[in-house]
Amino acid sequence: MPTVTTDQGLSLPIDADTADNPVAFNNFVAGTEPRLVREYTNEADRTARMLVLAENDISTLATENRADIYNGTAHVSLHTRAVFLATRTAADQTLTASSTVLQNVTNMVATLPGTTGAIFQWYCRIFYDASTAADVKFAFTIPAGATMRWGLNSLGTGGTNPSPYATTTVSGTALPAGAVGVGSGLYAIIEGEVTMGATGGNLQLQAAQNTGDATVTLILARSYMEVWRTA
Repeated sequence: MPTVTTDQGLSLPIDADTADNPVAFNNFVAGTEPRLVREYTNEADRTARMLVLAENDISTLATENRADIYNGTAHVSLHTRAVFLATRTAADQTLTASSTVLQNVTNMVATLPGTTGAIFQWYCRIFYDASTAADVKFAFTIPAGATMRWGLNSLGTGGTNPSPYATTTVSGTALPAGAVGVGSGLYAIIEGEVTMGATGGNLQLQAAQNTGDATVTLILARSYMEVWRTA
């Protein structure tokens, strides 16, 4: 009777019984086809012909000129699954008023492995809202033994010209970003790189008011963080 390979579980015949061959061949096709990059003319063609869906199925669309991957619910951009992690804030987060104590930003975190020498880069697009008096500041914490450098591109504090692309290498050390008043949403761009030590843990975005002020300071929904491994 047919057996399966130890790696990907593909069906193979194991004896000379010709009666087993059709069964083995059908099982092999059933195991192989979902692993292929399946080609379709357009979305309608895919909907009509790709009737059995499983998570991680990849398909291409000629008319739309793109490749998608099925995430168990929908066909999403292949890029989404190519990165180590992509995450976003689903709702506004209110930072503690009249406080400059950094707090974790919900969802803006990546759990990295304890692999010495592993290098990860990341990109953040942070939407925020604050008074000119409060401004806002951002920081990242990393696991013990890891090293990093990250930089911030944003409006300068007090609503001045853009900041001069400040950087830092210290876990938990903040860089400030300016604001122009409550209700006037702005955004900051952050890019960085971390080299891991032997201890795994979180790359965590933190935020707080840069100057304590009683007004509301928000990290807005749809802020985004993307992490990928380079070495």
